[in-house]
Order: sequence, then structure tokens, then C-alpha cells
Amino acid sequence: MTGCFKDSVHNNADSTAYFAITEGGALNLANASLDLTTPDSVTVYPNPGITSPYVLTKDVRITLGVDDAARIAYNQANGTNFEALPDSLYTFADSTFTDTSSGLLTAGARSISLPIKIYSGKADLRKNYMLAVSIKNAQGFQISADLGTIYFNNVGSAIAGRYTVTGTRTNYNGPVSNGDIAEVIDLSTVPTQTTTTQSANVVLLGYSDLNIAGWQYIITYDPATQGISVAPNDVMQNTETGYYGESFKVDIQEYNSTTRTLHLKTEYSDLGGNARVIDEYLTAQ
Repeated sequence: MTGCFKDSVHNNADSTAYFAITEGGALNLANASLDLTTPDSVTVYPNPGITSPYVLTKDVRITLGVDDAARIAYNQANGTNFEALPDSLYTFADSTFTDTSSGLLTAGARSISLPIKIYSGKADLRKNYMLAVSIKNAQGFQISADLGTIYFNNVGSAIAGRYTVTGTRTNYNGPVSNGDIAEVIDLSTVPTQTTTTQSANVVLLGYSDLNIAGWQYIITYDPATQGISVAPNDVMQNTETGYYGESFKVDIQEYNSTTRTLHLKTEYSDLGGNARVIDEYLTAQ
């Protein structure tokens, strides 16, 4: 996550440096979202620097640090429930310290990058996480009260997670009614499927062994009943790359909240009119 400052943020010419973070501020929450779907880790790059027209004539050491008070204040002001990202899930990549890092902004420069490594593979995708990072020190220069903090965040979902796949995809020659089975594919060879959260109750999840082609379920969770409904994504409905016409059908759409297992049975006809029946079980890891 990188960017540049616009001088219009503090359009003053009073020879004062105002320090802030690119994409900082409570209104930039969407631009500071974390991708926790990667299996290992991801690195984010908060960019502290000058927002005013002032040009540095000397080097300035900028210190960033975790600011959990800012997270708490954000929740209180917005009625949200972001949990603090556990310190086991991140580290300042260029520092021996867990919760602080510093870098030298050289004379004439506008900003620097101080990387933070997020251990996404260990994260619980069901949780709403926030890691608020603020400029703690700019060697006496002014720090923007709002833009001096960036709110890295993840919006979770009750059915979000990394799922192990089992089941079958049965390919027919012609319609199912003909009973002419061309092949049965074992779906246990499909790699782990990881959801992509769209909202608190909606996720995307790879469809059968066709996720590589962009085919995905749209799964909507009902907190009241703990049930689900599934629909095909746009790629599946594409008349050139998807299934034929209106042939997609959902036979089973079940979710066991205790075992965190999805049972999805669907069928469709390909563009040649051949039926495909997918009966898969997805179990959260």
C-alpha cells in the first residue's frame, strides 16, 4: 500500500511541516483494508510524510507505533466492533521491536515507507480486526490529528475461512436423464479454498475445481437461522465462458455451524448441453 501526498491537504505556506500517513484518517478505512486471504503473509507499507508545501532542509527521524487507543476511539465513534490485531499476527519488518518502527526522512524528501509484515495465514477470517498505526514522533514537527493515524482493518464473516474440499463433479454426455456418465472427478484434490469477504454476511468461495477459471459461489449467511443460500458469480453466468442459459440449479445448500461444514450440491449444463453435477463438502480448517 503506497501513495503520495497532495499539498492541498494542508495548503498553507507558513513554513511549517505537517506530518501525516498516506491513506491515513478514519474516512480512509476502505483504502487501508488488509488482505488476510494469502496463505502465509502479506506486507503493508504505511507512508508517513509531509502534507504541506514545506520542504525539509534537514533529515527528520519519524517514529511509527501501534496506537490501540485510536482503535478504541474509532469503535466508540462509529459503533463498530473491531478487535485489536493480535501482536502475534504482525511485526514491523525493519525493526527489532514488535510495536514501533522508525525511519529517516531525508532533506527534500516527501515521504518514506516503513513496512509491516502481517501473518495472514494465522488470522481468523471470521473476526473484525484493526491495527491502528500512528506517527508517534516527528522530531518536533506537527502531526495531523486525524491523518497521522492509519487504520488497517479486516471485515470478517461468520462463514469466512479456509476450507478443505471433498466430493465429486460428475460430467454427463447430454442431460442427466440420459444416465450417460462421461467421468467422475474426485474433488479432494482441489487445493484449500479460501473465502473472500464481501460483507459481514456475504462471501465468495471457489466453485468445485473451476475456481482457477474464476467460477465462484456467492454465499449469503442468515445469522437468524444460521442457514445459507448460494448463487453463481458473474463469471459463471457469462454466456461465453459460463454455463448454458438458465441451466444452473441448486439442489442442496446446507451449513453446519457446529462443524463449520458446507454441503453444496448444484448442477448446470455446459455450452454444449452436457450436464454437470457438483456435490461437494467444504470443511473449515
